[in-house]
Amino acid sequence: MRHRSPGDGMTDPGGGYRNAPVTAIGLWLFATILFMGQMAALKWLAEDYHFSQILFLRSVVVVAGTTLLLLRGSGLRAPFRTRRWRMHVLRFLCFFAALSCFIEAVRHISLPDATAVSFASPLLMTALSVPLLGERVGPRRWAAVGIGLCGVLIIVNPSTGIFQLAALWALCSALAYALAIIVTRIVSRTEEATATVFLLNGIYVLTMPVFAPFEWIMPSTEALLVMVACGVTVMVAQITAVRACALAPPQVLAPFDYTAMIWAIVFGYLIWGDLPDWTVAIGASVLVMSGLYVLWREAQVQKTGPVKNSAKGLGSADRQDGRVS
Repeated sequence: MRHRSPGDGMTDPGGGYRNAPVTAIGLWLFATILFMGQMAALKWLAEDYHFSQILFLRSVVVVAGTTLLLLRGSGLRAPFRTRRWRMHVLRFLCFFAALSCFIEAVRHISLPDATAVSFASPLLMTALSVPLLGERVGPRRWAAVGIGLCGVLIIVNPSTGIFQLAALWALCSALAYALAIIVTRIVSRTEEATATVFLLNGIYVLTMPVFAPFEWIMPSTEALLVMVACGVTVMVAQITAVRACALAPPQVLAPFDYTAMIWAIVFGYLIWGDLPDWTVAIGASVLVMSGLYVLWREAQVQKTGPVKNSAKGLGSADRQDGRVS
C-alpha cells in the first residue's frame, strides 16, 4: 500500500478541488477551537512580550514539526518546488497583519470583545470570494452569514462601549484574515497542506528577528513552554485549516468562524475571569443556529446533488461546487 502524503486527498486527478463541504466544516470547527486556544495564549504572552518574539518562537516549533511530517511524506524538497512564491509571501503578509492587529487589540480589550468585533471577517470573506475566486453565493448562504452577524451584534452590545480605538485593530485584523483565507484557498489548489504551513512559518522565522534588537527580552521558563505549546497547537490548526480550504469554498466555511465566539468566552472566563452577560448567551445561540443551518444545507446538497446531476447529464464535482444555494 502506498504511503499517503499529507496533501493526499485534497485535489482530484485533474488538479481541482474535491468538493466535500461537510468534511471541510468539521475540519474548520476543529481548527477554530485550536486557533482560539492559541489566541488566548497570545493574549497572555502579549502582556510581557513583543508579538514578533512570540510569533518567532511559535513558528520555530511549527517549522520543526512540519519538517518531520515532510520527511515522512513528500520530502523536504516539496515546499521549494512551488511556483507560487508570490502567493505564499502575500499569504504571510495577510496572516502577519491579522495576528499583529489582533494581538494589539486584545492588549486593551477582552478576548471575547476582540473576537466579536473581528467577526466582520466572514462577511468580508464571503464578499471577496466572489470577485477574487469567481465563487457563486446564493441568497440562503448570504442569509446565514447575515443572521450570524446579527448574533455578533447582540454579543457586542454597543451600549457596553467596547467600540474604542482597540476595536479598530480588531476590524483591521478581520480584513487581513479574510484576505489570508482567500489566498489560502487559491494556494491550496496546487499545494499540499504541510508544505504550505512550512513555508508560512519559515517566512516568520526569517523575518521576525528584525525586531530582536529593539523589543525582545529573555522569556521565563513558563512563557517559553507556553510559546512551544502555541507552536504545536497552531501547526495542527493551520494544517487542518488548509485542508478545509481545499475541500470547500470560503463562503461555506465563513458562518462557522462564528463558533470562535463561544471558545473566546470560555477561555476568557477561565483565564481572566471575564464573565459575559446575558446578551452573549442569546447571541451565541443565534451564531450556532446559523452555522447549523449551513451544515444542514450542505448535507442536503451533497445528498441530492448526484441525483439531480445524473438527471441533467451533469456528473462532475466542479458543477456541484458551482451550485448556488
